[in-house]
Amino acid sequence: MIRSYCYWPDGAVEAGLSTARLRKALEDEGCLLWVDIEGPEDAEVELLLEVFDLHPLTVEDCIMPNARPKVDEFEHYLFVVLQGLVRVDGKLKTAELDVCLGRNFLITVRSERIRSVEDVCARVEKKSPIITRGADFLFYALTDALIDSYFPILEGVEARVDELETKLLADSTEQQVHQILGVYHELMALRRTLAPHREVISRLNRGDMPFIRPANAAYFRDIYDHVLRMSDLVDSCREVTTMSLEAYATLVSNRLNGIMKTMTAFATLAMPLIIVTGIFGMNFGEHPELGPRMLYHWFSLGLVGMIPVMLLYFWKYKWL
Repeated sequence: MIRSYCYWPDGAVEAGLSTARLRKALEDEGCLLWVDIEGPEDAEVELLLEVFDLHPLTVEDCIMPNARPKVDEFEHYLFVVLQGLVRVDGKLKTAELDVCLGRNFLITVRSERIRSVEDVCARVEKKSPIITRGADFLFYALTDALIDSYFPILEGVEARVDELETKLLADSTEQQVHQILGVYHELMALRRTLAPHREVISRLNRGDMPFIRPANAAYFRDIYDHVLRMSDLVDSCREVTTMSLEAYATLVSNRLNGIMKTMTAFATLAMPLIIVTGIFGMNFGEHPELGPRMLYHWFSLGLVGMIPVMLLYFWKYKWL
């Protein structure tokens, strides 16, 4: 699917341009042309190659998924790869947005629906002034909307981290540990996505990039601040999850130590009984240790009396 918008020098905004109108808009430097392509097919690929004269490597990157965000400079346009985040079936998934920024045109290519791009399209259709301020400002609006879409996801992850931390410390279970590990993996995915974005936005806000006017570079500095703030938030949440997992391991270890201490105490209490009864319970024809019949009762009484004495000893030294 392809959508196109053109801002003409007379102030009119035209949508759904034909190929001939696209060529005419490109030739007029006073125009601003935005072409948005979702799920590019052969016709759209041919349009990018013939009408916009994009490099074949750029078109290949628009068709094939890229591993990470990047910036490439070409003779008459700037190629930027950005990544949005969408939650599908409860899991985070990256959605790639390829952007070609020229002097009077902007091309966005994506393989699936990205809500932030749809929102900017809706603003343009409502005749928002963002399309009247140049291709670089329109590119800023798209990038800002894409990066800001991370905030609700981050806020949700942060709330889950706080909730799971409280539950884990109150009553730790294996299910909660699995949930924390799931959140930790999401934080790692966010970190892997935000780190290259920080490099890309840092290059865009320096003011020396082609097709981005120095006056508009300041807007990209604002996006860079957002990326830094999100990166710090991801790092802090990651530290909290790591500390929670370490606290859980400590609780499990202390619980196991307590169980082992109790079992050892019971085994120690039973040890005199086992030793004495083992010696005097052997079946000999003649047993020299056997004496008068009352001696059996004294031995039994002594064995039973040893138990409270040992319990008092354990309690005194806080072994129980």
